[in-house]
Amino acid sequence: MLAIATAAGLLLLFLFISNFLNRAPKTWRGQPVVGTSSEAFTWLRSTLRSVWQTRNWVFEGYAKHSKNNSFFVLPSVDRGPIMVVPPQQIRKVYGLPTTVLDVYTTSNNTIQTRWTIWDDEVSENNFQMNLIRNQLTRNLDILTPRIATELDEGLKREWGVSTGEWKYVNIWISAIRIIGGAANSAFCGPPMCRDMEFLQRIQVHSMGLFLGSVLINSTPAPLRFLPGYLVGWFCYYHLQRVSKLCLPFVKERLENTKLLRDDPMHPWCPPKDGLQWIIEECYATGDPSQLKPERVLHRLVFINDISLHSTSYTAQNVILDIACADPSCITALRQESARVLREAGGQWTRQAVSKLVLIDSTIRESMRLTPFNSVGLPRTVVDPHGIWLERERSRFNVPYGTAVTIPVEPIHYDESVYPDARSFKPFRFAHADAARDILEAFDDRPQSGGVKTKTSATVDDAFLGFGFGKHACPGRFFALNEIKIFIATIVLHYDLEPLKRKPKMTPIIWLNMPLFTNLKIGVRRREPKELYQVR
Repeated sequence: MLAIATAAGLLLLFLFISNFLNRAPKTWRGQPVVGTSSEAFTWLRSTLRSVWQTRNWVFEGYAKHSKNNSFFVLPSVDRGPIMVVPPQQIRKVYGLPTTVLDVYTTSNNTIQTRWTIWDDEVSENNFQMNLIRNQLTRNLDILTPRIATELDEGLKREWGVSTGEWKYVNIWISAIRIIGGAANSAFCGPPMCRDMEFLQRIQVHSMGLFLGSVLINSTPAPLRFLPGYLVGWFCYYHLQRVSKLCLPFVKERLENTKLLRDDPMHPWCPPKDGLQWIIEECYATGDPSQLKPERVLHRLVFINDISLHSTSYTAQNVILDIACADPSCITALRQESARVLREAGGQWTRQAVSKLVLIDSTIRESMRLTPFNSVGLPRTVVDPHGIWLERERSRFNVPYGTAVTIPVEPIHYDESVYPDARSFKPFRFAHADAARDILEAFDDRPQSGGVKTKTSATVDDAFLGFGFGKHACPGRFFALNEIKIFIATIVLHYDLEPLKRKPKMTPIIWLNMPLFTNLKIGVRRREPKELYQVR
């Protein structure tokens, strides 16, 4: 608690200093700005209020400006003034090359890799992202059964096996533990994926990196070294704690890989998992320094850092939404899960998971209703000449260095795109006419023919849960495969005590976070009788 109070005090101090040092930019005078007023020190006060008001401002700006095809600007405590692109212009703006609209440096700045990642090679030469984009997706046939096994083991461990009394669990905490074990069955395999101390230390490092980067970003550039060193040493300390448990495992893997490369007859079969693919990528560089055990370990930890919380956040919200839904929802999900699993011979496979159409729709609908952020997909204008955006009947040159974002949550709640948008309709996306095209919705044109049903992994400008365009989340296929099995296992083997209403996430700056709310839910093991009912 003392550490949290100290961090909060430092944050407030930094905010005051930041806004006195960084006055309202002249660029935005006369432009549509939401959140400021005619009050004294309006940018200072609005920047402070952005900690808890950003979500409200985004919806306000969307209604006033985005619906009229105009951008608007938001004061932001962690990014300064940010420009919000209207939906009609998303394809044009986010289709610009990275030499004009940067994504890579912006992403690194978002998690402040300069301070949170101690090895620059891990963040700058981050070929481990190719592993997420390519190897994990390509090898889902191999990975799916082991992920299913770890999810089942994790649920038994965290939710129990008693069919009697209800057990009340914190959904966020249990989800991150279960998802962490299942993900690491693919990232590094046993025994680490079942080592609870290892998983707990990974989670602490990941949370420290995530929250610490918000603190650093909320500090003016000249003073960022202060929270930077604080957060940096926190991340380093917890990296070393992870290392104590995992480094011997990494060294053993490196040694066996070297022996096998030197002697093909060496009696060892390399496992197919993320760690082994990282090692193979290291060899492919031709740079011996990439094979340092500490660097290989750091890359493994980094994969956890960028995937663990987003996947767990989605999983917990799906569970909460199902618990609040009409009982017919979970009945339909159980029937589908049982039918698909029976057809697969009782073992989850990649092909079987792809047949979970209703579960897929439920996940997509939950992600639509409770996105991780109110505004997202940050980019930075890096063309010296800026970029041009339309503003009603005029054009505006967005200058170099401007942060650009998309109004994710208002688009997801737009009635012209999603009819009855504020209601949870689990099977909305099981139908081809679930959502209108953005341009059609704003131009009020009739739906064009040939609309296809979209899966949760599909990204477009009406559904932004996994980003947009060619820089969409590279690990979405892996993550959704995992979440589908997770939900199918839950509905088959557990009862969920019905909730009257879904606990609300807490909006902090542009994030929707599972903080300061009761996330406990009653769970109880059940016999999956649907598996034995053949129709």
